[in-house]
Amino acid sequence: MFGRRRYREITCVLYALAAALAAVLVGGRIRADGPLLDLLIKAREIVSAGDDRSEPSPVAVIALDKRSLDEPEIAAYPRTFLAPVWGPLLDTVFEAGARAVGFDFLFSYSANRFKPGFDRPFLAALGRHREKIVLARSATTLPAPPFLAALRFDEGGLGLGEIFADPDGKFRHVRAVYKTQNGSSLFSLVGALLVRAKAPSMPGEIVLAPRRHLEKIPTYALVDVLRCSKTAPEVLKKTFAGKIVLIGSTLAEEDRRISSGRFLTPQRTDSSPIHPCGLKRLGASVPDSQSVPGVFIHAAAVETVASGRVMLTAQPFAVAALSAATATAGSTLGMLLAPWLAFAVIVVIAILLFGAATGFLLADIWIPLGLPLVVLAAAPVIAYVVRYLAEERTRRRVQHAFSHYLSPMIVEKLASGTSALKLGGELREVTVMFADLSGFTALSGKVEPDFLTRLTNQYLGYIVESVEATGGYVDKFIGDAVMAIWGAPVADPKHAVNGIRAAMASVARISQEKQAAEARGEIGFSVKIGLNSGSAVVGNVGTDKRYNYTAVGETVNVASRLEGVPSIYGCQIVVSQRTAEIARDEFLMCELDTIQVKGREAPLTVFEPIVGNTKATREQIDRVSRFAEALAYYRAMRFTEAYTVW
Repeated sequence: MFGRRRYREITCVLYALAAALAAVLVGGRIRADGPLLDLLIKAREIVSAGDDRSEPSPVAVIALDKRSLDEPEIAAYPRTFLAPVWGPLLDTVFEAGARAVGFDFLFSYSANRFKPGFDRPFLAALGRHREKIVLARSATTLPAPPFLAALRFDEGGLGLGEIFADPDGKFRHVRAVYKTQNGSSLFSLVGALLVRAKAPSMPGEIVLAPRRHLEKIPTYALVDVLRCSKTAPEVLKKTFAGKIVLIGSTLAEEDRRISSGRFLTPQRTDSSPIHPCGLKRLGASVPDSQSVPGVFIHAAAVETVASGRVMLTAQPFAVAALSAATATAGSTLGMLLAPWLAFAVIVVIAILLFGAATGFLLADIWIPLGLPLVVLAAAPVIAYVVRYLAEERTRRRVQHAFSHYLSPMIVEKLASGTSALKLGGELREVTVMFADLSGFTALSGKVEPDFLTRLTNQYLGYIVESVEATGGYVDKFIGDAVMAIWGAPVADPKHAVNGIRAAMASVARISQEKQAAEARGEIGFSVKIGLNSGSAVVGNVGTDKRYNYTAVGETVNVASRLEGVPSIYGCQIVVSQRTAEIARDEFLMCELDTIQVKGREAPLTVFEPIVGNTKATREQIDRVSRFAEALAYYRAMRFTEAYTVW
């Protein structure tokens, strides 16, 4: 009983606990959190309106772009062998005051194999600045031996250049150290570069949440840096002093990644030159693309740590608490409100949560909303399922209980809608039956009340079974009598046929049970039945507080009078002329007489249904024919002939 009464509260509590447990088990994050983070980052950009764009970055990128490759200074060398360029570039950058330099290139080949001494300028520069340089490596490939030798095989000068994507293929996380399959640890390019630059230590993993498009990190073309190193070195000092520099490709056709900053607004055009030497900050390499060159993923991670703006991620228990709260709110709404209203409120809650998460992101705190929003959206669905199951169970329980008092057809009609709960009626063609147990009055003074009630209910049950088996509606019990209707509340074009079938089935069953009882030395009843067909008003009658679905009118009154007629003619079933006419094609009818019934001015011809036409024997047909002939003589007052024929 408690569960039935409090199922709403129990559902909300259990769902909240399940949501909290799920958050703990998945560590507070699900796959949807990645895309949601991307949207939060964009929302923060809109809210902050570019407040952080003027902050100086501790990072700079030197880009090997298409323009640089096409210029004479670089075009003279094969793309893979740019050692004559890298050597002077390193000296220039470090003379300008750079803290450290990282190459996002894998130097897996040395040109010395083809031309001795070709890589000497680069190797010499590596040797001079080895404590501030990091070369990229892969999990399985190291730089060529000459470059390792120039670094004196210092593993601190190597960093894993590979970046690992989230399950959806986007790049949002960068680790300081990666574990290899053999169990060893490798510095990431970012981790190694931060160590070389003596920057703040990097956490085990950072989440990229840039405040501006990644290609808005100060970026300069390789050729511009080389030219300015000869004509305006003081400009380079202002540009690279104290910076951590990354060198990588920004070509449109290679090494492009989609990061968490994919929705941020890019810088679409190159800015004006910083100096007549040609140095200027570059804009987005492909302005209309969501992807950025891979070097900017590394640069963004370095910038995050070096600037001290490492984003904190809400702990799983905090996400669990938020998930429990949204589960409670969503399930409560689903339990109390209509679906459209619950949906509207949930949308508002989701917007508020997103707004609050955007506010936290402004303070560099990320609250993963994936699971809270999922449980919020799923909560009403679960609530409506529970409501349906609980209320359907209640409906069935009430329906079952009331079916003992009302017709199952009426209960079903009420259960399917409240439109039936109103006073009023409609005119229908129906067949009405009154069936009375014979011998009840005489027996009532001879046996105990409990026995009489039990026996009466048993025999009334036989009649009810026959009525309901033929689609009839048991209107009421009147002491030891039953009133039944065919054609209402469910329309029945064969109402008269079904009424007669039920009457004949009732007579047969009761006769059988009485014979069996008498054979055991017990008591049984017989039955008298009257049926009439015609128009009647059917519907709810009564008062505003209590209804009774029934039929009223002359058709009903005549049927009630016919119930007492069978005993006069020595039969058990009597039907009116209208009923006989409707069912004549189905049953062999024997006209009994024309009688006058109370409440009706015109005389009424009554019939006895003998048997179904398909089962009628020649003897039964002859008997009905002879009775009809005798009745004709009787009505002509030729009593001798009537007696002789019969």
